[in-house]
This record gives sequence, C-alpha cells and structure tokens, in this order.
Amino acid sequence: MKKSYVHGYDQRENTRLQDQAFTLVELLHPDTFYPAGSHVLEAGCGVGAQTVTLAKNSPDALITSVDISETSLAEARKKVAAAGLTNVFFEQADIFNLPYVENSFNFFPENPAPAKFLLPGPPPRLLPANGHKLPRQRA
Repeated sequence: MKKSYVHGYDQRENTRLQDQAFTLVELLHPDTFYPAGSHVLEAGCGVGAQTVTLAKNSPDALITSVDISETSLAEARKKVAAAGLTNVFFEQADIFNLPYVENSFNFFPENPAPAKFLLPGPPPRLLPANGHKLPRQRA
C-alpha cells in the first residue's frame, strides 16, 4: 500500500475532513439511492460521512467502503454503527490496487477526495458493462 496518504491522521485534520465531508454529502448525495441487491464501491470513504448517507438511502444495497487509512476507517465504522446500519462492509485497501475481481460492483458513487486527488473513476474492470459511475437518483 502507498503510505503517502495525508488525510485524517491527526485530530485537527480528522475534524477538518469530517466538516468538509458533511458539507459535501448534502450537495452530492441527499437523494442518491441504489436498488436492492446492488453492490456499491465507495473508494476513499474517509471518516464515513458519505458512507452513512449512502447506506441510509439504500438499505437493501451492499456498500463496500475502502480507505487506505485504518484511522479513518475506525471513525467511519463508529459512524455507521451509531446510525445502526448493517449494509456496509469496510476494508483497508489502496484504491490504486483494489483487491476485487472483475465485475464486482454495480455502482461507484462520486467522491470528491479520490476524484479530485487520485482517481478519475473506478478501474473499468470493477464495473460490469451496465455499471454506473454516477449515483442513481430517486425518480
């Protein structure tokens, strides 16, 4: 795994990241949902602000949330547990070297951190031909 990750390691940065994430989640995902049985990859979940919203809005989808930072994942796990959500699986992983087989996911929600700093989208092999990069919106 790359060790050049810079977010969330100290309390001040963790707090800043949470504030940023809560602001952005209201802009990006207030009405995002995924159909029952969907497999969603949230690459770079950070402290879990977006994770909670995605999981609440899609209780019958399985959200796989990955981050390189175990510290950030611990915060995300706390948030998901506090919200009483059971449809999220967390894994420590490097988004440049994800441990998933071809066609593992149906959706890849927009996430400003990987999109801005690291990754233009998921490795194409992780999404099936009918997979979606953008969130699915309520009708």
